[in-house]
Order: sequence, then structure tokens, then C-alpha cells
Amino acid sequence: MINILQENKINFKSLEKNIFKYGCEVACEELKNMLQEIDRWLMKTRNKAIYRHKGHRKTCIKTLMGEVEYSRAVYEVMDGSSERKFVYLLDEYMGFDCVGFVSSNLAEKIADNICECSYAQTAKNITDLTGQSISHQGVWNIVQKLGKKVEEQENRYIELNKDINFHGDRETKVLMEEADGVIVRKQKRCKGKGKNFEIKLALFHEGWKQTGKDRFELAEKNVVCGIESSKEFTKRKEAMIAKIYNTDEIEMRIFNSDGGSWIRTLYENDDSICHQLDPFHVNKAIKGVGIGKDFEYTVFNYLKTMQIDEMLTYVEAVMNSVEEDEEIAKVLELYRYLSNNRDSLIPYQNRGIELPELNDGLVYKGMGNAEHNVYLTVAKRMKHRSAAWSEEGSLNLCKIVCLKVSHKLSETLETISNIVLPENFRERVTDILSAGRVPQKVGKGYLGKICSMPYTNASMTDTRRSFIKWLKGTETINF
Repeated sequence: MINILQENKINFKSLEKNIFKYGCEVACEELKNMLQEIDRWLMKTRNKAIYRHKGHRKTCIKTLMGEVEYSRAVYEVMDGSSERKFVYLLDEYMGFDCVGFVSSNLAEKIADNICECSYAQTAKNITDLTGQSISHQGVWNIVQKLGKKVEEQENRYIELNKDINFHGDRETKVLMEEADGVIVRKQKRCKGKGKNFEIKLALFHEGWKQTGKDRFELAEKNVVCGIESSKEFTKRKEAMIAKIYNTDEIEMRIFNSDGGSWIRTLYENDDSICHQLDPFHVNKAIKGVGIGKDFEYTVFNYLKTMQIDEMLTYVEAVMNSVEEDEEIAKVLELYRYLSNNRDSLIPYQNRGIELPELNDGLVYKGMGNAEHNVYLTVAKRMKHRSAAWSEEGSLNLCKIVCLKVSHKLSETLETISNIVLPENFRERVTDILSAGRVPQKVGKGYLGKICSMPYTNASMTDTRRSFIKWLKGTETINF
């Protein structure tokens, strides 16, 4: 401290960092004591006939405050098996097998950062903004574990939906759905056919709620992703819907898509689904022909006035009248696209069907949110920086991004590693963090180790004598 004062280096930035570091050290020590106390409680309350105490082992858990090193007991399992088994009751009780020796708070911070930043930048952010130092490989390991845990949870819902046809508690008469896919570049080291692979995305929500003047957002938005076949992805989407909603109460499901072949399997066998072709992709297909503004204007006019048969007849006539092979191919492609989806070309609001009442405060608006959510979940994070991915690695990351876009990241990670402390330890935590403790201990500051005054047992010089007086506060020194 004296050297800092002498060299005139102290400033608020360094003071803030030093105090933060000191606070993290104190917090780590408190957490260490708490973990070891829980371990002693488990040791006393264990079934001694099954768990034989075999000593202690040291380990370390990464937290927001930094690395916490502590010792916990190891037990041999006496279950009559010929194979020897050893367990750490503290690890099992605290759920450290879920994400490894990483606290759920730190895992959540990493997951939140990785949705926006690269692995290296996330590691830097965590290191700079918390008391924990972590490498980009450490971040990658945590993201993979979290992604796998989320997928395992979804797979359990799929099995439940298949076996018992379970359903959630939330009710809505209308469910809006959209689906799309995005092509991601595959890493060269990855085996398999092709240089790219597709990540499938499904979005469902209850309608639109107004958040400001001329500003709306999707209500109860949920995004699901997968790289499996369309048939298996349909099971995943339906399981996630059933997990949240009481599907027996859904009267209408409105589905919007670009007409892709794999997307048809998501709705074609369900009579309750009203399908419409995404207006963005329809407009893109018409403009993509590129044979003149008159053609585009005429087709758009037929579409606007809902004269579908006349529109198809006109497109077919144009196809027979153009001479260039390239133009014929483009018009033919458009004709097939429109004719294959002729029943889905008119938006659902313009079909004259009676729409059920939405939940309180919600309104109907035009569909077409899939492209934006594809950007938020995949394109924004995975399609830039010349990035290439393995299928498993990209899927694990995408699972986390989908949770964040759905505003369910914190909630889901909490269910993965939900730990409830015993009542006596909750009381102690409350005591540690309570305001009543502040004037008793915290307000007095950290006393540190008790030791003698410097130089009191050494030979005296004028400088040392002045320094001792300065420490006692009886003399001032100008540095």
C-alpha cells in the first residue's frame, strides 16, 4: 500500500478491482466452510450400514467468486456387490454431476454470454467480470454439457408424450406455429456426407401483445431445434408443446412456413392445423423470376385479390410464351411452387374462417416471424466469421440459444441443477446475508491475523520510529 501511495498509482479503478478481489476471496472461504459443514452433516446422517467412510479427498468447484477448494468425504458402497464402488455424497447431494464442478450461477453466465460471443470472447468476459478465470476450452466443455442436458430433458418429454400422452397446465384456444431450416457449414474433420448440414427450427406462440405504440411482440414464444429427420423432429416439437399446454383445449393451430418438403410432415397429418405459405417467401419467389415488372405486378395483383386459379393460369401462359431456356426454367419453378401450395397462398386472416378468441390482451397479426428467429437462434451466432461446426457441437450451442430466445434460459438451467439446502443451513445462509449481521461483524471490517507492531522487536532507527508513530496515528508522514 505504501509503495502504491509513493508511486502515486492508486486510483478508483484499481481500488475497485482490489476490493472486488478481496470480497471474492472472503466469499470463497465462506462457501468452502459451508460445503464442508454440509459434508459433515451428510456424514453424520448417512446410512452407515451402506456407506463406509474411507477418508477425505480434495476437489475444486468453479464459482462466480473464483475457485473454491475444499475437502469432502469418500464412501465405499456396501451393497453386497462383488465390485467395489466409491461415491462422494456431497457431490451427489449438490448435483455436481449435472454440469461438472461448476456452479449453476457461473454456468448460467457462460450460457448467456455464449449466445452472443465466441468461445474465446466469452472466456474473456467471464474472466474480466467475475472472480473466476476460465479458458475458451473450459467454456466449450460447459456449453456441451449444458446442451446435452437440455436435449436429455427434451428426450424425456418425448418418451412421456409417447407413453402417457401427458400435457401441461397452460391453456390457449389458438397456437401459432412456424418452422424453417438453416444450412450450417460442417467442419472438415467431421465424417459424413456433404459439406453442410441443416438445423431445423420450430417456433410456437399464443399471439401478439402490444408493448408500445405500434410495437408488438410474440406472447409466450418458444423455439425448438434439432438436426434429426423431419419425422423425429415432429415428435420433439409436439412433446415440447404438450409439456407446456393442455393440448385438449387448443381449438386451432395456425402454421406458417416456406413450403419446404420436410416441413410438410410437421402439419400435413393434423386436421386442426390451418397452414399458410409464408408471405416473405412467396414474394421472394415471384421477384426471383426476373422477367419484368409487368409480370410481377400482375401476379401480385392476382394474389392480393385472391384469384388463385387466374394467377396460376397466367403464370402458365407466361411460361409457354417466353423463349429463353433459363426464363422457362424460372417460371416453371415458380408455377410448381405456387400450384403445390395453392391451398396455402391466402393468409389465414383473409380466408373468412371464424377465429377463436385469444388470451387476454393478445391480438391477431400477420405471420412471418420464422426468418427473424432463424437469425436470432442460428444465423447470428453460427453463420458469420467463416465459422464451421460439428453437428453435435452446433446442436448443443443451438439448444442454449433457443432457451435464451424463448426467455427460458435461467428457468431451464435451474431445473437441471435444482439444489435445496437443509433447513438448518438455510437459516445460517440467512444469518450470513442478513442486514442484522452488518453492524455486528461485517461493519467492523475484516480484522485479519493478529500480529505485533512492525519493528517493535528490532533495532530502532529514526525512520522506523517515525513509521511506528505513523501507524499509531500520532505522527504524519509526507510520502
